Amino acid sequence: MGPYVDSIDSDEAMPASTSVVIIGGGIVGAFAALTLAGRGVPVVLCEKGYIACEQSSRNWGWCGRRAATSAKCR
Repeated sequence: MGPYVDSIDSDEAMPASTSVVIIGGGIVGAFAALTLAGRGVPVVLCEKGYIACEQSSRNWGWCGRRAATSAKCR
């Protein structure tokens, strides 16, 4: 497994309201939360383990360049 990122302290209480809840703090979930928060959208990111250290650190099958031709992607 890859190196752990810096620990992030969780809030003990959920906010009274939010616009978006993201389940999973992997690469996609963390980036979505960061992007939404940067645009001023209230967002809650829920992760059971470490941010970007669960399946994101092991499952790269969906990240990267594909060797498929455009005909196969239709």
